Amino acid sequence: MGPISTGHLELRTRHPEDNPSVTFNYFKEPQDLQRCVEGISTIEKVIDSRPFSKFKFDYMSVPQLLNMTANAPVNLLPKHYNSSQSLEDFCKDTVMTIWHYHGGCQVGSVVDHDYKVMGVDALRVIDGSTFNLSPGTNPQATVMMLGRYMGVNILRERLASEDLAN
Repeated sequence: MGPISTGHLELRTRHPEDNPSVTFNYFKEPQDLQRCVEGISTIEKVIDSRPFSKFKFDYMSVPQLLNMTANAPVNLLPKHYNSSQSLEDFCKDTVMTIWHYHGGCQVGSVVDHDYKVMGVDALRVIDGSTFNLSPGTNPQATVMMLGRYMGVNILRERLASEDLAN
């Protein structure tokens, strides 16, 4: 369903305000780049199709649209001069993770099944970084459900502890 390539996240210091080192490796596996090219080719065919013609500007070709997208000031990586000439370059210039990181704090590797950070007292991570796989869409609802579920579990745990203490 998702990419084959994987990246990695590494803590550079023990200071919680320091950013980790993140390597995305988007196209480390050649199959991922090929899938992106095939996807963009399909999009080009849809844009050039007769049914889609009433939804596009007559004066703007698909290569112009691709270049406009590639030149958007979102991805700060160096870009190729004319990305529409090569769909491989277009994919390399435009594929990015904007906000929905996941997988950097996996259950069983970094946190236990109660989302407690292994080897650290009194710290839990309950967010999208604990997902082994992307939900395939904006993960907000999934993250909110996980937060609610774990919040209820933590509350039950604390209330049970208080009952035992009394």
